[in-house]
Amino acid sequence: MQHKLPRKHGMKIWPIALVTGLVVGWAAATDIQFTPGERATWEQLMRRVAYTTPTHRLGLRDGREFAGWPLSVTTNVVRWAAPLGVDGRLMAEFECAQVDRIAVLLPPPSVNYCDVSFQLEFPDLRLIRRPPYSLLTDEPATCAARYLDALEKLHATFRARFGGLTEGLGLPDHVQVLIFSEEAAFHAHQRCRMGRAPVKDGFYTPAPLRLTLFDQRHASGLQEALKYLAFGSEKRQVRAASDVEANAIRLHDLAQACEFLREAERANQRILRHEGAHQLFHASGILIEGVTSGWLAEGLALWCESREFGAVEPVYAGRIKTALEQQCLIPLTELVGHRDQGGQGFFAGDRRVDLAYAESWSLVRLLMCPADQPGFFNYLRHLRSLDAITDIQRTPPLELLCRFLQLTPAELDARWSASLKRLPFDAD
Repeated sequence: MQHKLPRKHGMKIWPIALVTGLVVGWAAATDIQFTPGERATWEQLMRRVAYTTPTHRLGLRDGREFAGWPLSVTTNVVRWAAPLGVDGRLMAEFECAQVDRIAVLLPPPSVNYCDVSFQLEFPDLRLIRRPPYSLLTDEPATCAARYLDALEKLHATFRARFGGLTEGLGLPDHVQVLIFSEEAAFHAHQRCRMGRAPVKDGFYTPAPLRLTLFDQRHASGLQEALKYLAFGSEKRQVRAASDVEANAIRLHDLAQACEFLREAERANQRILRHEGAHQLFHASGILIEGVTSGWLAEGLALWCESREFGAVEPVYAGRIKTALEQQCLIPLTELVGHRDQGGQGFFAGDRRVDLAYAESWSLVRLLMCPADQPGFFNYLRHLRSLDAITDIQRTPPLELLCRFLQLTPAELDARWSASLKRLPFDAD
């Protein structure tokens, strides 16, 4: 619904109480049998979500727009609150002559039993709803907002590139994201969920449908490095010949510390995109847990890991360059035919695991080229078809892939080998 503001005096005061009605209707429409404790948590989450969800959009005559909340409207001034971070608000005033319209937005997103259970599992963390994501974290509001922005961009790009594979499947509206700032808490949760050697950064689990991340800025190794840098900086400043030299040392070391933190944040974003891609592929039904081969699951996630899907990643290209020089590439038949042993993971325990990931990335990068993508997408559709179970079990993995590409294994191997040699190994 959209309202045009009068261009002269006599402006109407907008019904801010409308938001209360929306929330009441939303709550009344929810028919879930909660325990008293669950209901109290649900009501608390609803109030929080309602508070943090903008209710109106302000349009100015110069073309700018602001989502937020109208605090008051008089014949001369519109007082407006805009979101700041996740739960903060920034106040502003606009002269009525600047304002073109105020539109009423959709009601706050829903809170369901999964969200309540998620919050009760981690009562000391804060739940933030931004469909399709339900994020639980102990991070500051600005950090949470940055993570959600990255996830929304990932989701939008994913839908643009793989939307044709999700027809009739859709995506759950409550996809869980758990972000820790405490290393010990992250590892304790990881051991509980995965039951194997701890990972350092993040992981995805299909049940519950959850992405878990540890903020790398709080990693013990980085914190020790920062302490060592600060200690050394103080000693160098004391030995400096002048105040000017001491200040130069201080600024240099401060810049180095900032670069360490920026690299940790870049790592956070890569992990978020990688594990978030795993989550989206399985949540949307494109891939099926327990059926999908390791090269396919990891190759697709790695392909989505860069800021621009499919961009050349120097780390993976460098591993392939080394393998080409040493003539130790994993054969395509072995890569595509690899089977996870005992739930330990793709090429777990194999010294070639890093190369296996790089080769999987390169193979998916080839298959996502316009010439091969239609056949590759048909292959993905076949893998999730119930009618294809027998065919999948009886057909060698590489032969099955090649059938949909209309290539022989030898032809695919030749094309893949040629694509490896064309990689820009000096990309940065």
